[in-house]
Amino acid sequence: MQLAHASLADVLSNEEEAEISIDESIALYLKRFAELEPQIHAFVPEKQLALRLNRDKERLLASFAGTPGKPALWGIPVGIKDLIHVEGLPTHAGSQLPAEALTGKEGTLVKRLRLLGAVIAGKTVTEEFAYQGPIATRNPHNLAHTPGGSSAGSAAAVAAGMCPLAVGTQTLRSVLAPASFCGVVGFKTSYGRIPMDGVIQLSPSFDAIGFFTQDFHSMEVAAELLIPDFVPRQASRKPVLGIPQGVYMQLMSDEVKAVFHTQIESLEKLGYQVKHVEMPWRDELIYGDAMLRFIEGEMARCHADLFEQYAGYYGEPVKEGIARGKQVTDDELETYRGMQLELRRNLEELMEEEGIDLWVSPAQGGTAPKLEENRTGWAGMTAVWGFAGCPALSIPAASIDNLPLGFQCVGRYGEDEWLLAWSREVALDLLPVNT
Repeated sequence: MQLAHASLADVLSNEEEAEISIDESIALYLKRFAELEPQIHAFVPEKQLALRLNRDKERLLASFAGTPGKPALWGIPVGIKDLIHVEGLPTHAGSQLPAEALTGKEGTLVKRLRLLGAVIAGKTVTEEFAYQGPIATRNPHNLAHTPGGSSAGSAAAVAAGMCPLAVGTQTLRSVLAPASFCGVVGFKTSYGRIPMDGVIQLSPSFDAIGFFTQDFHSMEVAAELLIPDFVPRQASRKPVLGIPQGVYMQLMSDEVKAVFHTQIESLEKLGYQVKHVEMPWRDELIYGDAMLRFIEGEMARCHADLFEQYAGYYGEPVKEGIARGKQVTDDELETYRGMQLELRRNLEELMEEEGIDLWVSPAQGGTAPKLEENRTGWAGMTAVWGFAGCPALSIPAASIDNLPLGFQCVGRYGEDEWLLAWSREVALDLLPVNT
């Protein structure tokens, strides 16, 4: 499959591209959509896509009529994960529940995209309620493999070049896994950094907004435009990298270990200081079921009213997760929330003591599984950072048997600007490893 080039940074920095009319932008999107979507299935089917885009175009033109210049994302198509409400589009959240039971008002992020002149490309495919369930989306690099979940459609749409920017959410691995599998940049923001209003949540103590772009500079552009109170930082030296010791670094295949070892060796030769650090968590937190119980407990409470009315519409994996979650007590949930805050503080103290700027690891323990394996990723390399609320990035930097593998960088909670600044240095110096 011939994938299209779709760099957000290139469009915004190219004077000729900047002059492209909104009509041309929509026409280009529809052309790429017609060529690629029938094979990839990144978007929730929309019967009157062209008509809806034309209606949105007219609304944009009316909104900015008579204003000098145009906003930064003028006419740029942006994919929105089908957990996030968009005016004029139903929300299904990857489920069989009726849209009228789920669809709500747009939240802060979508309103911000509209103010910046973006065109909503469509709703992108997600696993049911971002938890688990079948998806139609295929990996653009190999249609026999999954694109990852749960933000499957958002990652695949950007990887294929249908749109230069897409929005997802992450609880355990839902941005980093599809970014790694699809060979794009994925950025999971710090917990609470972007408001979650207008989003159907899986676990309110975990869930965070994430973005997908084809290249790193495009992610910097997106972050500056879309993260509230974002102040770009500039690194004055190479970051000190921390690699967790213990069971964490065993949660990957031998091929992934070999690639990561090669990457770290090359960075050390370029002058990076790398520290192998004893971590302030117990291995049981990663291997055990605490995080999953926490999420299922919150999911059961989020869905209590809906499930009572629409239980027969839920898929079996979500039903079973809700049933388990009902067994989790309120006291147990409070214990987990206390553990989150404790780990966040301990990580901050450890980074200060050891002089660590970034935690690094592979973004996933393997490359994209085949569709028949019926899995969309592994939480081992990502979940513990989400538990602590830390921001994380997956940078495309390797491939194994022609399937992408991301390099994960994790920063301090709330310091998304510094994560991007330090990761920029890594992204510039990482040489592609292909095995």
